[in-house]
Amino acid sequence: MKLSQWLKRPPSVQQGDDAASASNQAVSASNQESSPSDKWRFEMMKDYLHGHTSKEAAGWFESAGYTAADFYDYFPCFLGAGSIGRYLSLYECYKQTLGVAGHIAEVGVYRGAVSLLFTKLVLLYEPYSTTQVHGFDMYERAVPSTRGKGFSFVETYQRVKNLIDIQGLQANCLLHDVNAIDELPGFFEQAPHLQFKLVFLDAGDYDIVSSCLREFWPRLTTGGIIIFDQFNHEAAPGETRAVKEFLPPGTAIRTFPNGWMPNAYVVKT
Repeated sequence: MKLSQWLKRPPSVQQGDDAASASNQAVSASNQESSPSDKWRFEMMKDYLHGHTSKEAAGWFESAGYTAADFYDYFPCFLGAGSIGRYLSLYECYKQTLGVAGHIAEVGVYRGAVSLLFTKLVLLYEPYSTTQVHGFDMYERAVPSTRGKGFSFVETYQRVKNLIDIQGLQANCLLHDVNAIDELPGFFEQAPHLQFKLVFLDAGDYDIVSSCLREFWPRLTTGGIIIFDQFNHEAAPGETRAVKEFLPPGTAIRTFPNGWMPNAYVVKT
């Protein structure tokens, strides 16, 4: 019996041994749905085993009477371990840059989660600094990728901007509707003073990563960090190629102990 079917039974029947049985079956269903597709042969095989919230669990969360406030006030109750690991990895890199001069950039903003995470970390750890977060994306101008595995994440500029504005973070988190391949050089010609201490590349595309490395590396302060979301990963082989072509021989590429993506970073020395 699926968990959704079990939840429709009377409360008295849901208790006792039936509850344990239903819980076990829900876990089994969750594991079955997380089986990797045949098209993945390498790193994605492990992604499915890393504690993402299953559809079965998400369905139960929605049917169990939790409010919207519950989901953001008590988010560890609902967030998968893989997602928590992602934000811990980003936090650890941010902490390493405290004391390094420069701003923070994310390329590939989507719905704004990482840009807003960095924005709120700056508010907590650098409340009197001039550090700002710059979010670069094409937003609704983006088109589905025809390279790699064809992943595409599109969100409108205005929806992300509204999320920032409603929280009063307009001066802390700046969005830029920029094509990183063609328009990034022109952007920096208009703002040549910009220097960065932390850059997160969440694009997974050879041309985008290559362009970003050319433009951001000279503007990365010594001691600053560039984070790669999908280095050495079958989901985005172009990212690995771009990194290997650009970085000087002998550059140390580090990884994270607690996250599936991002999975690599470089400290500029």
